[in-house]
Amino acid sequence: MNIENYAHLFDSSDISNQTKWKDILIKQLEDIFAKPSHGHFKQWLNTVEQLARFETEHCQFDKPIVEIGLPQQINKDEEIVIQQLLKTLQPWRKGPFNFFGVHIDSEWRCDKKWQRVQSVLPTLEDKKILVVGCGNGYYMLRMLGAEANKVIGVDPTLMFLAQYTALTQAISNKLDCYLLPITLEQLPTQLNQFDIVFSMGVLYHRRDPLEHLKQLYTHTIEGGKLILETLIINDSKTYQLIPEDRYAGMRNVWNIPSPSLLESWLSQCGYQNIQLQNIQTTEFEEQRATEWTKNYSLKNFLDPDDLSKTIEGYPAPTRAIFSAEKY
Repeated sequence: MNIENYAHLFDSSDISNQTKWKDILIKQLEDIFAKPSHGHFKQWLNTVEQLARFETEHCQFDKPIVEIGLPQQINKDEEIVIQQLLKTLQPWRKGPFNFFGVHIDSEWRCDKKWQRVQSVLPTLEDKKILVVGCGNGYYMLRMLGAEANKVIGVDPTLMFLAQYTALTQAISNKLDCYLLPITLEQLPTQLNQFDIVFSMGVLYHRRDPLEHLKQLYTHTIEGGKLILETLIINDSKTYQLIPEDRYAGMRNVWNIPSPSLLESWLSQCGYQNIQLQNIQTTEFEEQRATEWTKNYSLKNFLDPDDLSKTIEGYPAPTRAIFSAEKY
């Protein structure tokens, strides 16, 4: 889990032909690994290094459970060691994964969201993809399973990078898939090189949602597509909810728009052919506490007497998927 993990990316034409981005990215990664922003980074790094001895050619990314390694490739003692090491990287928010037979039952059943997203996608075959808010890489690997050409994810949470590296370093074949521990704002402006840009659960964490959408636009090629997944207020009116403090227990939720308002924002940023593809109220089956997470999850943040409301009295979490195009 260091800058050497990105050597193949630096050598690729996507980066090497853009010297400015390569130089910026190398400096960013050097600074992050030299002075990590989280005090537990060395502990996570130690876990990743201990797991590095497990190697496999087996990986399966086109099924609901992302599978790396086979149970018959390890013995019972090694299975216990793997489980103990992976649990030091808790909480596992995104998944599910199966690592050499060890099932990681994540808080979010991301396969359910991916099924909704995939149902509205064009083909990913040979596409170059940017994933903003990529978490620990579950969706990125599912995109590879859908035959994407290259996937680059950005998420500054070092815990997610540790989880992603702990799992994918075991694969002997090099993946054209890279998790950059930076924010969207740290990417050079106007890369204009991605066929499809995903923003997954990020918009409501941005103080300026319009600026976020504009940044996504500048990284998309002409004729490219945006897939936006976010919280919404399921109302026909054009307005936004601005929580006073927390929303469903979450900090830093600055705004939750209605569908019509979000369509207006996308239009203002230059997107065309804007389509609301799916609306889904989050259910306990999709987000719940497990032995791989902390004890609190969705049910703890809804009003026990009225599950249509959060504990703060706001409408319960409802998520939408929008698609839009750049011309």
